[in-house]
Amino acid sequence: MPLSREQIHTLIEWLGEDGAKGGLDRSHYTVKDLRTLASELNADVPAKAARKDVVSAIVSKVDQRIDKPVQELLTMSVSDLLEYFERVRPNKAELLTILGDLDFHPGSEAQKSLYKYAARQISETGMFQRVASRS
Repeated sequence: MPLSREQIHTLIEWLGEDGAKGGLDRSHYTVKDLRTLASELNADVPAKAARKDVVSAIVSKVDQRIDKPVQELLTMSVSDLLEYFERVRPNKAELLTILGDLDFHPGSEAQKSLYKYAARQISETGMFQRVASRS
């Protein structure tokens, strides 16, 4: 009998998304078992998908944090959406999927903002490490 949604969620909490995928991929469950589980979870799995792709679809579906339909999200204000996102903490892929469903594709400005944020954080961390190593 395949794992339940709650058990997979616990795996993800303990091992992270990659660890849960690795565990399920190397589990004793057959591809048929995994396909049945994916079907029960309403995970989108192509008919000829490889085992690794079925596992990925299962983990992605269970790790989905945005539990509101897109139509409900569209009724929310920016501040309500930010509060909701901060509470449920969706991952980047989940947000990009919703934006793609709405036919929005983050352009170069959004990418530049991410680059700036990453560069600033990495640089500041390096500066703190250099200062600490001199002490």
